[in-house]
Amino acid sequence: MALDARETVDLTGKWTFSFGNEAPRQVDVPHTWNAEDGVDGPKTGRPPGFSVGSSSYRRGVGTYERELPVKPGKDKRYFVRFDGASIVTDVAVNGKPVGRHEGAFGAFCFEITDALKDSGNTITVKTDNTFNKNILPLAGDFTMFGGLYRPVTLIETEQACIVPDFYASPGVLVSQDKVTPQSASVTVTTLVGFRKDGMVDVSTTGYDSSGEPVTKLCMGRTGSLVKVEIRDARGKVVASGEARPLHQPDAAFAAAAGKLPDMAAVTLNVPEPVLWQGRQNPYLYTVTARMFVDGKETDRVEQPLGLRTIGIDPKKGFLLNGKPMQIKGVCRHQDMEGKGWALSKADEEKDMKMILDMGADGLRTAHYPQSGHIYDICDKSGMIVWSEVPAVQMVSDSPEFVKNMKQQAAEMLLQHGNHPSICMWGIFNEIGHLNTAEDRQVDMEAVLKGLKGHVKSLDASRPVVAATNQTGRRSLNEIPDYLAINTYPGWYGGGPDGMRGSIDGYLRGRETLAISEYGHGADVAVHEVPVRQPRPVSSHHPEEWQAYGHERNYNAIRQRPEVWGSFVWNMFDFASSERREGAKHGINDKGLVTYDRQTPKDAYFFYKANWNPEPIAYITSRRFTERKAAETEVKVYTNCDSVTLYVNGRQVGQAVKPDDLCVARWDKVSLDAGENTVKVVARTRGVVVADSCVWRLSR
Repeated sequence: MALDARETVDLTGKWTFSFGNEAPRQVDVPHTWNAEDGVDGPKTGRPPGFSVGSSSYRRGVGTYERELPVKPGKDKRYFVRFDGASIVTDVAVNGKPVGRHEGAFGAFCFEITDALKDSGNTITVKTDNTFNKNILPLAGDFTMFGGLYRPVTLIETEQACIVPDFYASPGVLVSQDKVTPQSASVTVTTLVGFRKDGMVDVSTTGYDSSGEPVTKLCMGRTGSLVKVEIRDARGKVVASGEARPLHQPDAAFAAAAGKLPDMAAVTLNVPEPVLWQGRQNPYLYTVTARMFVDGKETDRVEQPLGLRTIGIDPKKGFLLNGKPMQIKGVCRHQDMEGKGWALSKADEEKDMKMILDMGADGLRTAHYPQSGHIYDICDKSGMIVWSEVPAVQMVSDSPEFVKNMKQQAAEMLLQHGNHPSICMWGIFNEIGHLNTAEDRQVDMEAVLKGLKGHVKSLDASRPVVAATNQTGRRSLNEIPDYLAINTYPGWYGGGPDGMRGSIDGYLRGRETLAISEYGHGADVAVHEVPVRQPRPVSSHHPEEWQAYGHERNYNAIRQRPEVWGSFVWNMFDFASSERREGAKHGINDKGLVTYDRQTPKDAYFFYKANWNPEPIAYITSRRFTERKAAETEVKVYTNCDSVTLYVNGRQVGQAVKPDDLCVARWDKVSLDAGENTVKVVARTRGVVVADSCVWRLSR
C-alpha cells in the first residue's frame, strides 16, 4: 500500500454479544449462536429440504457491539466491511444507523465517516436469522446459522479513493476480453469516489432557467488519474496504462448494477501470456490500480489475474485453454462441528487441503457464494469453481424477492468476478423440489430467466449453469447455458449402476451435461460386510455402502465424454436441522469426511486413488474392528501396479493387480481368533507404500 493511503484494521476477536433478551457476554467474532442447536436434530417434523426455514434452532436477533479503534483523521474516510452475516444486518455507529443488508452470503460495506466522533466510537451490529420470504434462499437442506460469522474490517482511506462500498466489490473489476497464446487483452475498470466537505463529489452544480441549483453528472475530475499495471509472478511489469475517471458507465452494466461511481477503464495487452492452466499450472499475474489526485497517490488496490479461456464442448467436455478435461469435483458446505459457519481462515485452509490432497480439480460452492478466502485458495491451487446464487428449490415472483435475488447475484459477481478459478455461475438448484401448491402458482421459469439475463448483463464471459432434479420440466432445464443434474442412484432410487440410465435420460434432447450431485450416506461407526443397500431414512448407514456406491456411480460417469464434469455430494458432513436419519439426527452424513474433519471415510480414499497420482494403498473397512465371521473380503484402494496382502505376517495368495477403478480384492480371507494384523504392501515404478489395520475376531 502507498504510505498512509489506505489502512485496514481487523475487527475480528472480542465483541459483546446478546441474543434476544439474554444478558450480554463476550464472544469471538467470527461467531454464530447456532453452532450447537443448529445440528441437534429436528423438532418440527418437516422434510430436510425445509431446514432453511426450520424453527428447530434459534431464529432471531443477535446484537454485537464493540469500540472502534479509530480516532478520525483530517480529510480521511472510514468504512466498515463485513465479509458475511446472517441473514438481515443493521449497523449503527454511535447510535446512528449507517446501513442495512439483506442476505446471508454476500459481503457488504458501509461508509461511517459522518457517524464518527473524535473519540469513544462504538459500533452496534444487529443480525437477524429469522426466515424471511423476501430473501434468498427460501428452502434448502441446510441450517441457516445466525450471526456475524465472517471477518469484519475497518478501512481508512483518503478523501479520493477506490471505492470499497459498491456492492462490497474490490473497486477494481478485471475482464478478459480476448486471450490467445500470442497475447491477452484485459480491461481493468477502477471505481473511484471523491469526498469534499462531507459530500461525495461526483457531480457538478448548475442552475435551471429560474435560477434554482441543479445537479449535473461529472464528466471527469480535474487532477485525478488512475494508473494500472499488470505484473507477472516474478513482479515484472508486463503491461501498464492510465485513464481519467469519467461518469460514463456502460448502459447494460449500469442497468444491472444500479447507480455507479465514477469509472476509469484501461485496456491492456499482455504479450505471450502464461496461461492459468488449473492444477497443472495455476499461474497468476497481479493487477495493481493506483489512484492519483494532483500527482499524489491516494489509494491502491491489487487483484489476482489468471489468463485463461473456458468452454464446454459436447464431444470433448470442459475446455480450459482449449484443452479438454472432465472436471473431478466436489461440493462443499461452509460449516464445521462446533463452529457452524463461523470458520477461521485456518479452518478453510484445512478444508481445501483435504480436497486438494484427494486430487479433486473442481469445487461447487453449494448452494451459495462462499468466502473470498476460499476463492483465493482456489486461484492459487488451480481449482475449477462453480459459484452459485442461493436460489434453492423455489423462488418467488414478488417485487421484494426479485430485487433481493438480483442484489445477491450482483454481489457474487462483483465481489468475486476477478477470481480466475470461477469458471461458471450457477443460478438455481433443484427448483420445483418439495414445492407446495402455493409455490406452484409462481412462474418460476420467468423469474429464473430474468435472473439469467441479469447475470449475463454483469458478466457474459462465463457460462451460466444450473442443477436440476426435475427430469420432465423441460422449460426449466433449458434456461441455463448448460444443465447439470442431481441424481442419487443407489441411495434414493434403484441400484448404484443406475447412474448410466440417469445420464441417458437427461441427455435426451441435449448434447452434454454435468453431474452436480451424487452420493451416499455413511457413518464411520456403522459397518457391514458383505454390504447391502440400506434405506436412506434409517439409522443404518454403513460406511461400506457409501464406498461401493461411489465406485459404481463414478465408473459410469468417467466413461461418458458427454459429461463435462461431476461434483460429489458432499465433501464434508454438514448440518441439516430437519434430518431424521443416520446415527445423529440434524446431520447430512453424505460427506466423504466427517463433520469434525477428523476422519476421511473409505470413499475419500477411493477418489484419492483415482484422482491423485501419488502412490497410495488403503485398506477399506478398517474401522470394522470387531468381527464375527472367520472369513472376510479384503478390499484395498491403490493406484500402484501390484499389491500384496499379509494377515498376521502370512502372505495371502499372490500379488494382485488392481482393476481400472484402483480396486484390489481378496475373497474369503481367513482370520485367526483374537487379534489380526492386516497389512498390504503395494509397488509401482520402484516406489513401495504400505498400510495396515487391526481386526479382532470373536467366536
